Amino acid sequence: MPPTVQCDIDDIILVKELKPVVRQNIKQIISNEGFITCTVNVKDVTTNGANYLGTLQTVTVSGKTKDGDKELHLFLKNIINEIGRNSVVDVSAAYLREGFCYKELFKIFEAIEDKYKIPQEKRLNTVKCYSEINSEVIILDDVSKIDYKTYDRFSVMTKKIAELALEQLAKLHAMSFIIRKEHPKYFENKIKSLHTLYNFNCEFENHLRNTCNKAMETLEGDAKAKLRDFYPKMVEKYSNYIKIAPEEAVCIAHGDFQANNLLLKESNGEPSSVMIIDYQLTYYGNPVTDLLFFIFLGTDQKFRKDHMEDLKELYYGSFESFLSDFGISASAVYSKRQFQDDFKEKLDFGLMCFIQFMPLLFARTDELPEMQNGLASLTLKMDERYKDRLHGVVDDFIQWGYL
Repeated sequence: MPPTVQCDIDDIILVKELKPVVRQNIKQIISNEGFITCTVNVKDVTTNGANYLGTLQTVTVSGKTKDGDKELHLFLKNIINEIGRNSVVDVSAAYLREGFCYKELFKIFEAIEDKYKIPQEKRLNTVKCYSEINSEVIILDDVSKIDYKTYDRFSVMTKKIAELALEQLAKLHAMSFIIRKEHPKYFENKIKSLHTLYNFNCEFENHLRNTCNKAMETLEGDAKAKLRDFYPKMVEKYSNYIKIAPEEAVCIAHGDFQANNLLLKESNGEPSSVMIIDYQLTYYGNPVTDLLFFIFLGTDQKFRKDHMEDLKELYYGSFESFLSDFGISASAVYSKRQFQDDFKEKLDFGLMCFIQFMPLLFARTDELPEMQNGLASLTLKMDERYKDRLHGVVDDFIQWGYL
């Protein structure tokens, strides 16, 4: 059973299952919520490979306020301090980046949605956060209590889930242009300055070399030779697609848009709502990098053949429609032609993302990799399902002429 502590508000700091700084954060939230006495229940959460930059917990607070009984459900993502600043990603900076999105950016955007009287069902769907989040912990509502659940990282997504996800992604991307219209100075100072948190260093190069070699062990003949020939271009091309000049960037990109970072709600057994989470790698960049990341990490070859073009149309149509609710013409800020050109030019980003992330995406649940020693030292023990997906991705890029 998870630990439960009955205590007065002043005793919250004694809940030893929480890190010291987090105890203070939770104590402040409980105080702000008006609890007089309460029971605090802390539970560790395992994601079976869906999260590598933090340890997860839920906190349930049940007790009394001056207005009667109350229950509060919190979700905590605690930083793994062992991942250092010289790694591929500065994890402390990533927590601050996500905190900025939840505490500041989304609140500004919500105020704009209020101004334009956007109906709730048409808004960007985000999780409520608490102001106590910082570089040590992200504190959010536990939306599993309203039936949102995580998605299986091994699964090939359904078309409906992909459609719901890309509708939300289009709104996230459109948000940049809407804020630029409503708050131009804020946009210039706070959004355009969101550079990528990736460090394209030796560790990144070593990781890409290791994952590319692992992929080639699985391939044969022409496919293996073509990937070997492509490898020398990968580090430079990958960094160029992410680390672009501000004048070449388009909007806020999620940076890690994959099925792992979606919460899904169903109605009558069918997907009905999607919520995007994990904004730690958000940056000012190109929107098609998010689409390509999502498509190639979450689909197989048959899905792409059947649905990729339709999903591109749905994404841009959603982007166009959402902007129109705020009086903005999509063609004036990011035309469909530019979107199509960017998608075609950067399509091989999908291949590189798959190669880079397959050890995390397909890590066996009984031998999950440890991140403390960095990406370059990851053990590449993957579920057998990665082979079919890899062959499909490589075959696609051979057919399309990128390999």
